[in-house]
Amino acid sequence: MPRTFRPTIALIALGACFFGSLAWAAACFPKAYDWRYTVISSLASPRDNPHAYWIASAGLAVTGLVLLPFPFFLQKRLGRFAPHLMAWGGRFFVLGAISLTLSALIVPGHYRLLGIGRTHEHLAQISSVGFCLSLILYLGTILRLPPSLFLIRVMSVVAVILPVTALIVSRLSLFLAYECCSPMVYRAVKASLWSSLALWEWVGAVSIYLFLALTIYALPEGDLQSEPRK
Repeated sequence: MPRTFRPTIALIALGACFFGSLAWAAACFPKAYDWRYTVISSLASPRDNPHAYWIASAGLAVTGLVLLPFPFFLQKRLGRFAPHLMAWGGRFFVLGAISLTLSALIVPGHYRLLGIGRTHEHLAQISSVGFCLSLILYLGTILRLPPSLFLIRVMSVVAVILPVTALIVSRLSLFLAYECCSPMVYRAVKASLWSSLALWEWVGAVSIYLFLALTIYALPEGDLQSEPRK
């Protein structure tokens, strides 16, 4: 059996659960769903998407579970090059996956759990931070690969650094507009596509998927012959 068989099945399941379920939920959205401005949580909200919110919630919950084996797949390919970075990257990745599943089970509109307000939003934020930190740590490992894999390093930088940097700059520009500019300027910045959280949610999701696919297929398990670095 090819070594990429199980990761391939996991990637197919990941794409079907996440993109498939959200596309289905978006098709049932009462108003035309605009992925650039409408956050993913709206697809899983009984208030915003009363007829198909359960589709998005179930898809996101299963997506978090399907993501759990991926740190193991990445460890098999990259663990020897930076064990500590991979270990922490795996922890943050698992944190992101578990938080994603929990946030999907606590649908928007159910704002309190164990006395904690806006539980869904907090879990979604933890998930985003977990995935972001894990990808940065994984990228640090990929940058230690042999020079012959220069193209893979460049592609990984594009898949990780550009979306993460753009998201940080987007949030920072919104914060600075609120703190330093007039209300009119702030409203204009907030209404712009650049500051749309929904846009960066989708960009981030695609980036994670592409990064996982690139790492698994471009770095077959056991085929790297360079000496590992400490």
